[in-house]
Amino acid sequence: MSNMLLKNIPEDVKKKLKEQADLNHRSVNKEAIFRLEKSLVSGAGISSLPPPFKAKIRFSSDWVTKAKKWGRH
Repeated sequence: MSNMLLKNIPEDVKKKLKEQADLNHRSVNKEAIFRLEKSLVSGAGISSLPPPFKAKIRFSSDWVTKAKKWGRH
């Protein structure tokens, strides 16, 4: 896999990408790759990324931190 650096991304685009990444439980990098593949590659199997996690409740970062600590005991 190769690397790419994007410069001068408009703040509103960066903010929207971050929001969508959070909603889909992905990193900003994985969300960007997913969206690029989706828009540029045609056909089935366009992405190796899993589908977004669908949950009825939102876990706070505080809850996740506590859960990680509990899991380490």
